[in-house]
Amino acid sequence: MTHDELQAHKLTHTKGNSWWLNDARGIPLSRVCAVCVEAVEGTYKSEVLGKSGRYEDVVEERIEEDDP
Repeated sequence: MTHDELQAHKLTHTKGNSWWLNDARGIPLSRVCAVCVEAVEGTYKSEVLGKSGRYEDVVEERIEEDDP
């Protein structure tokens, strides 16, 4: 699936036919469905998705916790 095809496909997503793909820390990255989940995952490094390595090795910005 090309980038343009993937972008057009994402327009068909609804809450009923898709879900959020989250990074290793639970931060939503993109809505995906059974048709496009592998294509979308392929746009992220496996460390970001928590599939291998360390998240900190590929994420340059440190995410700070909110003050209470």
